[in-house]
Amino acid sequence: MPCLMLGLSSFLFTACDEDEISGSVINMPETDMWDTTEIGKYIYENFTQPYNIRVVYRWEDGRQDMGKNLTPVKEEKMLPFLQMLKRVWMDPYIEYLDSADFATFTIKEMLVIGSPALNESGTETKGFAEGGRQILLYDVNSLSPENVEEFVMYFHTMHHEFAHILQQNNKDYDGEYRVLSKGLYTSAWTNSTNDGAREEGFITAYSKAKEDEDFVEILSVKLVNSPAAWNYLIDNKVKSDAARKIIREKERIVDEWMMDVWGINMDKFQDAVYKAIKTEMGWPEGRDYIHDGNYIIGEIINGEVELY
Repeated sequence: MPCLMLGLSSFLFTACDEDEISGSVINMPETDMWDTTEIGKYIYENFTQPYNIRVVYRWEDGRQDMGKNLTPVKEEKMLPFLQMLKRVWMDPYIEYLDSADFATFTIKEMLVIGSPALNESGTETKGFAEGGRQILLYDVNSLSPENVEEFVMYFHTMHHEFAHILQQNNKDYDGEYRVLSKGLYTSAWTNSTNDGAREEGFITAYSKAKEDEDFVEILSVKLVNSPAAWNYLIDNKVKSDAARKIIREKERIVDEWMMDVWGINMDKFQDAVYKAIKTEMGWPEGRDYIHDGNYIIGEIINGEVELY
């Protein structure tokens, strides 16, 4: 299963699994349906009952990576986290994709963990997609609207992962898309920076990992930026005319695929997702951030760009 691998240095990484999505079954214990806490009721009414998504937040031995020092999510963090996730990731897709299609193609289990998963390389794992139907989300205890960069990365992660699920169900883009950066994909993508990758025709360094990651990075990075910020990122942060042309061609293919396959107008969808993110962050009208796929690199305030 392709999945999101974001962030150089120690900011954010996730892991990947090549399992196919077919045949994946989540067995739901009866006890989940009788969780009468506020959190349990919210999960059942908003995730499980309508979309068959099981959300696991209580500690279950053997479900976590025993090779890492992990801690459970704090209960006071759980409900705000789920509400945020629903408003920014689920609700826009349900509105534009159709709730029945969302229920068919969405994840079936979400495992939520309080702490980050620290790797020997010095990086942190914030998310992990496995088997096409399960997502693990880490470091929820530190998630806060005040920590804007990590807050936005969670939105990026979820939209990236769900794009993979849509992608695995229809890969009509393959032939046209794969030739644009043929020969440039590499397992050594960590040696690249986002700035350098853009000059090669990739929106992020992780896009260089493989074609499928390239495809969903275009989609997910676009969704966590306003139209003005997205255009600034490409038109002003890419110096090479040839590279800029390649990125725009990738964007065109992604946009057409979303419309032709899923009936989603990307201009309207981008606007809806970004407005939901800004509402969660409490940012006023006239102020947008510019997110390069890993970091917030600047803001657009009343049309004026201020880079950090």
